[in-house]
Amino acid sequence: MPVQEDKDATMKVEPVTAWSLLLGLIFLLAALGRGPLRRWPVSMPAIFLLIGAAIGPWGLGLLDFELIKHVKVVESVTEVAVLISLLTAGLQLKPQWKHYLRAPIPLASVTMIVTITGVAIVGTMLLDLPLGAAILLGAVLAPTDPVLASDVQVKDHQDTDRLRYALTGEAGLNDGAAFPFIMLGLGLLGHHELGEYGWRWITVDLLWATTAGLGVGWISGYSVSRAAVWIKRQANSPAACEEALTLGLIGLSYGAALLLHAYGFLAVFAAGVAMRRYADRQSDDEQPDKLMHTVTEVNDQFGHIIEVAVVVLVGALATSHWTMASDWWIAMLVFFLFRPIGVLLALALKDIRFSQKILISLFGIRGIGSLYYLSYAISHGLEDPIANRLAGIVLTTITLSIMIHSNVASLMMRRYAEEKDAKTTPATS
Repeated sequence: MPVQEDKDATMKVEPVTAWSLLLGLIFLLAALGRGPLRRWPVSMPAIFLLIGAAIGPWGLGLLDFELIKHVKVVESVTEVAVLISLLTAGLQLKPQWKHYLRAPIPLASVTMIVTITGVAIVGTMLLDLPLGAAILLGAVLAPTDPVLASDVQVKDHQDTDRLRYALTGEAGLNDGAAFPFIMLGLGLLGHHELGEYGWRWITVDLLWATTAGLGVGWISGYSVSRAAVWIKRQANSPAACEEALTLGLIGLSYGAALLLHAYGFLAVFAAGVAMRRYADRQSDDEQPDKLMHTVTEVNDQFGHIIEVAVVVLVGALATSHWTMASDWWIAMLVFFLFRPIGVLLALALKDIRFSQKILISLFGIRGIGSLYYLSYAISHGLEDPIANRLAGIVLTTITLSIMIHSNVASLMMRRYAEEKDAKTTPATS
């Protein structure tokens, strides 16, 4: 009998051992996914999502997470992930108004409002949700994701391809632009002050918080860029390690925006745009350009690591709030009805080929930003019945978006690039 007990003890795996092996496997896959496994028929985000489901409550039970119970943890992790990705998006986009006005701004306004409106109508008429909850659901599902959209984002600092620029700019802007509608939904549910006839929502939540966020971010990004380059010239050495500069820029712009009751997401995105603008204007000096490139590279590495962790978390959460059988059709409406209508309306008069408009309408991936907004709403007093109902819909939508969009994106973008190269390559006799 003692021999049997010793055998059972040797077979038991300690949690530290299991997590060490698991994390090693996950990040090894993440590294291979950027190289040898990049052309796999299944995308890496989809694989990480399945790993999360496998270690969640349905599988090994190593990650037994509940959104409502652990909402502050989920909110903090997803908040960091979105902030890092927003800075990267701002740094990568060429800061010219003609590019922003062509697609990102219309997509982040018109398309987002159309999506929110469509989801709100479905929520009130077909899901029996209160108006505030329906608007909140629309605002949570409307933003496209800057974290998971690497295959459709701009490839380098000089990339102004209209398709990739539109999707990157939209994701950077609408993760902050959705905040006023989050506050509107919470206000209609009694968890936020809207003011008589909505005056506070219009003046503070919509106008002030948006413009102040963009302004604070721009000042922060421009000031940090100038200070870092000045110190480097004076000391003839790097002003600080790139990791510290990246975190400092995010913290400064985000914290300053929150201090002024403005939207921190917009501030971080604007800080990235300002740093890029400063580097472009100093065309005769290589130091700002080097600074911009190193910050982008470091930030991209941070973003890739946290992206893996959050997608695994989404897989575990999805199994805790599994409503796929009843809510899949809502995701389909968002992907294939509301977004295409919104994109075609937003870009109706823009100088963009119709085929590009169709691709833009199909690549509206939902992900980490939606999970952040949901956890933000729950932590601000959303009642448990409504929170559970919205959690099932949102996690179902994110799961389907990762499985559909991330798997299709690389294939379609590869074909898009080949067709574009074929058109730009001069014919030879």
